Amino acid sequence: MKTTITNISIAEPCSQNWELMEKRDGHHFCETCSKCVIDFSTYTNAEIIKTLASANSEVCGRMSQNQLNQLSYHLVVAPTQRNWMKYLGALTIGASIFLQQSQVFASTKTETTLSVLKKNTNDAKPEPVKVIYGYVIKENKQPALAGIRVAIANTRMFAFTDAKGRYEIKLDKGFDYKNNNLIVENTKDRSALKIDYSISKQRDMILMAYEPMIMGKMIMKTN
Repeated sequence: MKTTITNISIAEPCSQNWELMEKRDGHHFCETCSKCVIDFSTYTNAEIIKTLASANSEVCGRMSQNQLNQLSYHLVVAPTQRNWMKYLGALTIGASIFLQQSQVFASTKTETTLSVLKKNTNDAKPEPVKVIYGYVIKENKQPALAGIRVAIANTRMFAFTDAKGRYEIKLDKGFDYKNNNLIVENTKDRSALKIDYSISKQRDMILMAYEPMIMGKMIMKTN
């Protein structure tokens, strides 16, 4: 029977100073526990679950309480919703069989035309951009203040916003595009988004009130 994660928690929050931890291999290293602490604050629910499920040893992580609450919803409510979607999907597939059979002749002709067109299409992926820029805005959609530090997580790449909330980061030669988390580094506010390196203009970053972080050993419960 397939093992399913039903709950994720941090039973005993760590009191070590995150800011004073040394960075190693893209993570903060806790000297007290001799472990690297993963910063999950910019991860999606699915990314957190995947990281924990594939880990070969205990994982220490850092995230907000709101993220933990969202994980509970994702693990308990979302799977139930997905089961209903599978049921509806099965009905849809069954109903489409007759239509597919009645369109065999038309589909054959269409596929022949598409195969000719594909031969003339350049399938090469676009080169990633060398500069990214965007705007940091407040929750009321107004421009954020100037001087807000925007950085690409796990790198030394950053920029400060101007009076209109605009930032621009030029990517060095040899930049590792796997680093795709853009974060606001501010003691009072926070924001984060995934970078799309296929375009220079990024989505607006909405500045949210800072939410205290908790960190410690991630505890998983399975059925």
